[in-house]
Amino acid sequence: MKRIFLAAITLAAAYTVSAQEVVMYKTNSSEFDYTAQVPTTIRANFQASYPTATTVTWMPMTSDWWYATYKTDNNRIVRVYYNTQPWYMMRGESFKASLPVLNTYVPDVVITNAINTYGNNLYSITRRLSTGTDEMYHVTVIKNGVSEITLMNGQGVVYNNTDKGEITSTTTLQR
Repeated sequence: MKRIFLAAITLAAAYTVSAQEVVMYKTNSSEFDYTAQVPTTIRANFQASYPTATTVTWMPMTSDWWYATYKTDNNRIVRVYYNTQPWYMMRGESFKASLPVLNTYVPDVVITNAINTYGNNLYSITRRLSTGTDEMYHVTVIKNGVSEITLMNGQGVVYNNTDKGEITSTTTLQR
């Protein structure tokens, strides 16, 4: 009788462990939709806090952090970061960042074209000191932890002029 009781407890424990929700973390590629994997409390908190946000993209940063990205009406990208630890989830804490980071004055046409060209990967735009009459802007894009700087002209067109010694820079970011 003790064996049957012990076996029943063991099977119940095995069933309980296998019934836990498993969240898989894959590569940070925007081709995969992570919305179904976002913890329910985080998604509910986001929807309550930002009810007008449309076209929201969810991405895992680590096993402890998620972020939602959406575009606002005033043509800015907003990222809202959430920690999955129970203390933060109970309190509904988050923080947000508005992108791109503008280090100098940048015309709206450059911002709009950079957002349309690079989407959620856009990080910052900075006016570059020019040697001639052309206005140039450094556009920093972060893809899978790698920072790349490209150039845009004053009309928001990507500038690829390697014969004048222009360099596209790539830097790997450490987490």
